[in-house]
Amino acid sequence: MASIRARLLAKALPLTGLKAVFSDEAKLKASIAKARAKKVAAPGKGLHRKFNVTETNIDGHPIFTLTPRSGSHRRILYIHGGAYVLDMQPGYWGLLGEMVQRTDAALVAPCYPLTPEHDWQQSYDWMMQVYDTLVDEVGAENITIMGDSAGAGFALGLTQMLRDQGKAMPHKMVLLSPWLDVSMTDPMQPALAKKDRILGIDGLRAAGKWWAGEGGAVDTPPVSPLFDSLDSLPPIAVFTGTFDLLWPDARKLKERAEAAGLALDYFEAPAMQHVWMLFPIPEAKKTRQQIAAFINADHEAVAG
Repeated sequence: MASIRARLLAKALPLTGLKAVFSDEAKLKASIAKARAKKVAAPGKGLHRKFNVTETNIDGHPIFTLTPRSGSHRRILYIHGGAYVLDMQPGYWGLLGEMVQRTDAALVAPCYPLTPEHDWQQSYDWMMQVYDTLVDEVGAENITIMGDSAGAGFALGLTQMLRDQGKAMPHKMVLLSPWLDVSMTDPMQPALAKKDRILGIDGLRAAGKWWAGEGGAVDTPPVSPLFDSLDSLPPIAVFTGTFDLLWPDARKLKERAEAAGLALDYFEAPAMQHVWMLFPIPEAKKTRQQIAAFINADHEAVAG
């Protein structure tokens, strides 16, 4: 059974307005216009006190890096969620700071080009520059790609593209509440939409079409990386909840990974909402420990 704090959180989430926004295309468009007028949520003073915090940019899009004071030869490339339409939000930094503390890796958080102003091709080209720079700095064997929701889909799609282009692959992937099929046509989703207190089908379906671009197909990779091959990918950890509208994507990935013989650690939390690991609830604490343990496993051997 979900903890008391998790149940209280579920009741409070609709007050954020996200459910209403993601359930209606017109409301989503209006919210995007408002969001663009705000600055990207940068790391706060608390993180500056704990880590070396730097900000660079590519083509005007910021890239934040949190580095342990002692330095690190390892990198976590974190690709944030937000249905490809919303930028980095303040709520991410608690998780990201904790990942630096628990793994002793520097964490790189790029604010990639968003839709509807850009499509997947432009964003992937931009993100590839970020990844190539990290490979030049520390080597692909010292990189973990991690993301939540749309960012998790981006992480999987980018890694599949690296494979197809013959580039050096990251050591591992971590996918949190992954959005892997932007068509939003799974038969389980109408029922799940009543349980998910954050996401809605209509808004995500619209965002998926914008991400695909004019004339693009929503049910083909890398727009929807679930439909691409899982051959020759690095080990993956997937974290999903059964009250998440995107839960079917995670389950399908698990089934396809098993069929392909891909190493995949699958964590399914009963009655958990979308991206619950970002929130201050007991279940999130446990999950963050599991994420760090997956990232840390065998890293000393890799470094040597």
